[in-house]
Amino acid sequence: MHKVKVCLMVSLLAATAVTPLQAQESVEQRLQRVEQLVNSRSLLDMSQRIDALQAEVQQLRGQVDEQQHTIEGLRSRQRELYLDIDRRLSRFEREGSAAPAAPADTQKPDDAPPPVDAQRLQQEREAYQEAFDLLRQLQYAQATTAFRRFLKEYPEGRYAHIAQYWLGEAGYAQRDFKQAIIDYQALIANHPKSPKRAEAMLKIGYSHYELKQYSEATAILEQLIEQHPGSTEAGQARSLLKQIRKKSG
Repeated sequence: MHKVKVCLMVSLLAATAVTPLQAQESVEQRLQRVEQLVNSRSLLDMSQRIDALQAEVQQLRGQVDEQQHTIEGLRSRQRELYLDIDRRLSRFEREGSAAPAAPADTQKPDDAPPPVDAQRLQQEREAYQEAFDLLRQLQYAQATTAFRRFLKEYPEGRYAHIAQYWLGEAGYAQRDFKQAIIDYQALIANHPKSPKRAEAMLKIGYSHYELKQYSEATAILEQLIEQHPGSTEAGQARSLLKQIRKKSG
C-alpha cells in the first residue's frame, strides 16, 4: 500500500512539473509583454508631445499671421500718411508761391515777374514725383537716393523744401538718426518758412533722444516750445522732456 502511494505522488509531480524550457519561454513572454507595454507608453508619450508641438506651431503661426496683418496695416497707414502730407505740402507750395498781381494802372513792364519755365517746372515735378513714389512704397534707400539727386538738380526748386523734409523722414524711418538730424537741420536752415519746421525740430529732439544725447534733445525741444508754443509739436516736446528728466534725473 505504501508503495502505491509513492507511485501516485511521483506521477502527480511529473505531471505538474515545469521543465526548464517551459520556464524560459514564460520569462521571454513576460519580457515581450513588458517591452510592448514600454513601447506603447513611449509611443503614447511621443504622440502626446507631437500633438502639443503641433498645437504650439499652429498658435505661433496664428500669431505670425496676426503680426503680419498688423504690420501691413501700419505700412498701409504709413503710405496714406505720406500721401496726405504730400498733398498738404504741395498745396502750401502752390498757395504760397502765388503772388498777387499789381493793379493794371500801376504795374510797369520792369516790375513784371520773370516768366516761369513751364517745361523745367514740369521736369521738376516729375523728378519729385518719381522720388516720392519710391518713398510711398516704403523703399527708403531708393527714395533717399532719388531725393538727393533731385536736390542736386533743383536746389532752389519749388519742391526743394518738401524733398528736404522727406529726406529727414526717410532717415528717421530707417533709424539712421544721425543722418536724420542732418537732413532735418538742413530743412530748418535752408527753408525757415516751411510748414514742417516745427515737426523737423521735434524729430531732431526724438533723434537725439534715441541716441541718448539728452542734453542736445533738451536744447532743441525747449527751442521748439519757445518758437511754437501753441503747436501740437510743442505738446509732444513737453511730454518728451518729461521722459528725458526721468532718465537723466
